[in-house]
Amino acid sequence: MGFLLLSLLLSIVGSISVKLSAGFQKIIPGVTSFIFFGLCIYYLTLAVETVEIGIAYAIWSGASIAGTTFAGILLFNEKASNRKFLSIALIVVGVVIL
Repeated sequence: MGFLLLSLLLSIVGSISVKLSAGFQKIIPGVTSFIFFGLCIYYLTLAVETVEIGIAYAIWSGASIAGTTFAGILLFNEKASNRKFLSIALIVVGVVIL
């Protein structure tokens, strides 16, 4: 489960790097996004050795969406709306039910 959490965090940081790269016009954030996503996939691969792939991917994708949405709101002043929070809540409920 530790590898899955690490993969999740790397995914969120990779997504933040993509935003900071300004359409890959800025070199350093663009390169770091590839590094973070590469490491993310590596650790996700290690995680599925001990966690069922369907469960691992559901947790990883849902938490990545939620984490990236919150990062956008907190770091980039993206609009926070009831619709976003409801959508995240539904994702969390879906993962918990799974």
